[in-house]
Amino acid sequence: MNYPDGVLTAESTGRMPSDATGVPNLDVILGGGLPRGALVLVVGPPGSGKTTLANQMAFAAAHAGRRVLILTALSESASKLIAHLRSFRFFDESLIGDTVQVLSLQQFLSHGLPTTADEIIAMAKQGRSSLVVLDGFRGVRGAEVDAQLARQFLHDVGTSLSIMGATTIITSEAEPRDANFFPEATTADVLLGLYYDLGGVRQQRGIEVIKVRGAAPLPGLHSVALGANGVIVYPRLEARINAVHETSDSDWTPQDTEYDTSNRPSETMLDISDRAAFELPELDGLLGGGLTRSTSTLVLGSLGTGKTLLGMHFSLAGVRAGEPVLYLGFRENYRQLLLKAEAFDLGEQLRAASAPGGGLTLVRRPPIELNPDILADRLLGLLDMTGAKRLVVDSVAEIERAVRQNGDMQRPANYMAALVEALEARRVTTLFIKETANVVTAELALSADLLAVVAENVIWMQQVTLGSQLHRVLSVPKMRYSAHDVTLREFVIAPPAGIRVMQPFESGNGVLAGIAAQHNTPTFVSTQAPDGDGSSIVQP
Repeated sequence: MNYPDGVLTAESTGRMPSDATGVPNLDVILGGGLPRGALVLVVGPPGSGKTTLANQMAFAAAHAGRRVLILTALSESASKLIAHLRSFRFFDESLIGDTVQVLSLQQFLSHGLPTTADEIIAMAKQGRSSLVVLDGFRGVRGAEVDAQLARQFLHDVGTSLSIMGATTIITSEAEPRDANFFPEATTADVLLGLYYDLGGVRQQRGIEVIKVRGAAPLPGLHSVALGANGVIVYPRLEARINAVHETSDSDWTPQDTEYDTSNRPSETMLDISDRAAFELPELDGLLGGGLTRSTSTLVLGSLGTGKTLLGMHFSLAGVRAGEPVLYLGFRENYRQLLLKAEAFDLGEQLRAASAPGGGLTLVRRPPIELNPDILADRLLGLLDMTGAKRLVVDSVAEIERAVRQNGDMQRPANYMAALVEALEARRVTTLFIKETANVVTAELALSADLLAVVAENVIWMQQVTLGSQLHRVLSVPKMRYSAHDVTLREFVIAPPAGIRVMQPFESGNGVLAGIAAQHNTPTFVSTQAPDGDGSSIVQP
């Protein structure tokens, strides 16, 4: 997925023109491509993808009509490099020998770095190259004991080629933030760090834009996938969302506090009268008609409370209303969802809705080694492609687990806040489904759940016992932008309807009060008591 908004370009910044790299999303994290005539250092440990990345950019430039010179040092011969590149789809044999020249530097290195630099400049001038790749600077550096000469080599080659209008990409085996490499890195206009680590038994790849002169790159470590298509960059979600706001003054413009909204853009206003209904009358009644549009709702509940079934009701109601819907699942596949739906009158509806043109896009991703940035990229891309107005995520706990397993235990709160922000920007009404730990909970403790803080609405489903009977009850403890009924309600799951939320008089005499008293649960009352942010609160 590409991100056009929030990316700085040559036109918007006034800096030197940039050339597209041809690597998916690399231009995004660079802040607008490679500055023309720049000296670019790509550093990282063995196997991190340095050679692949550099040559992917080279072939993209060649396909754009630019002449390219690729030079190999001692790490591998020119013929071996070509054989290696043939396994990638970006490689084009027809370009070799004409638009793309691949040569070895080995014959020149024995004569010293100054001579090697002169030969590189001469070859680039003779071939009228606008992009030069030197793969394996460590081999070049090893040909000279004096580190100062290595820095001088980078300076001379980069400066001379820049004067000719050529961009230079040099790869080197080094740790991106190794202080010993910094003196040489100062000569670069662009410094890209590639990372390749083991997190437990799992390989993790990343890329960091450490330096770009005259640009505003996306900060932090971004995910990388390396496959038959070459390198694909997946920008860190939080950095991506921040970039949109940091290139705009709107966040720091004093807000109009007058009640007269006639001069405000209508598309920025939240229309609380427009609701996304479940078409479950009693639940929609509790919600004041349904969920407010463009908001996120957390559905919390223990196992077996009907959360997935509720998500199915919400999805099919959206299809009936003519709204495109995306259902992202990590647990049940389509066959399992259909088995669940066919126990009720939802089976035929699900078949029709998920058929081509039916309005419902079902996506299932096994909850195995999920990468949160790839996940966000694919999810937002699907939303943009389908134009979905409703999204169901079942279960968001798998996303939170993936974020934690990605190495930063402090990241989940920022990630989820960024995801909610991205969904709101797309005017998507989202239902996040999540399990709670206990079958019976003694009290509402929504502050302990990070998504409950970010989401505008919370629907709480639980199974409780009263005497020898098991009862399902739900409540709406939080709805940020709308008055709502906070009464505790009993519901049943039964054919043909599926979920049916009962009216208070339908519950047995004293059932709801008895449940509240037995489990020390706050007694839910129907009076509205708006709190400071517009939510309704639960009164004991």
